[in-house]
Amino acid sequence: MSAWCEFKIERMYGAEPEAVSEAELPQVVLDLQSTGGLNGLQIVPDAAPAPDGHWQYPYLHVEWHSSGRGYVVQCFETVYSDSFFLATSANLSEPEIYVELGGQGQELWPTQLFVPYDSVMQALNHFLTTGLQDPLLDWIGLGDFPRRPVARRPRPR
Repeated sequence: MSAWCEFKIERMYGAEPEAVSEAELPQVVLDLQSTGGLNGLQIVPDAAPAPDGHWQYPYLHVEWHSSGRGYVVQCFETVYSDSFFLATSANLSEPEIYVELGGQGQELWPTQLFVPYDSVMQALNHFLTTGLQDPLLDWIGLGDFPRRPVARRPRPR
């Protein structure tokens, strides 16, 4: 892949990220399915952190959802852009899949936000080449999908 900038791909296992090469990426994405949703990948420019020491952009995060429904892919193209999630369709169902956000908030999300491996790889390949979301895929803004907070985890269906 020929990128407009060099990216750093890291597998997140607890506190210490582990570097991943582009050649390893397809297998590492598949391996996320066996981690129980506790780990993920982050892709950021391979550069010094911003002056405030915070996030680097563009940023893409991939994780496997523990329900087995699919991957969750979140993308920020710039420091000023909204967060977008990869979706299987622009038409969203009512929220029904339990999501725990950073160990604090619990919500139900539409099933279309849990995507298959092939969609993840298409999004990753485009992102690593351009630093952008693939316009051939459906992306849903963080504030643009129905969700419902829940007090506790619902029973599996």
